[in-house]
Amino acid sequence: MNSSISFCKSWFRAKKKPTEMWSEDQARAAHFSKETYTVLVGSIDRPNCFIDIASGVIGVGFLDEFLRESLTYTFQEVESGKLFLTMATYREFEGDTDKVVGGSSYMFEQDGSVKIRRERFSPYSLETATSTVDVSSNYSSTPEFAHYDELIRVERS
Repeated sequence: MNSSISFCKSWFRAKKKPTEMWSEDQARAAHFSKETYTVLVGSIDRPNCFIDIASGVIGVGFLDEFLRESLTYTFQEVESGKLFLTMATYREFEGDTDKVVGGSSYMFEQDGSVKIRRERFSPYSLETATSTVDVSSNYSSTPEFAHYDELIRVERS
């Protein structure tokens, strides 16, 4: 098991801290009963990312130096034991504040089609596009308990 992981009930985004730290046994029980739990990667106070694990869906929030969720991956279970990255969202912030000034979302389909949505908030603008990409790197195996390295790869190609 990776020594730099810890477990909690959830990551409180607004307060930038975990809620209710859990023992490995509590998290293992949640994992095997398909209940929701969160994995912190890195230190408890300054994790690199967090992984929200729920039945059928896994979210990975990558944190910047200010503990802001700058990149989010959403994986859906597409068949038993197999996940597919269905959405990636990048956020841009104003300086070192928590104010989101814009972002881009990529919604992937298994057939390779992707919808792109770029949004700016001041002044407001929205651009959308569609494309086709090789999505073979969007597949991951459903993680075994405490083995999450496959999910926290930022580069998916």
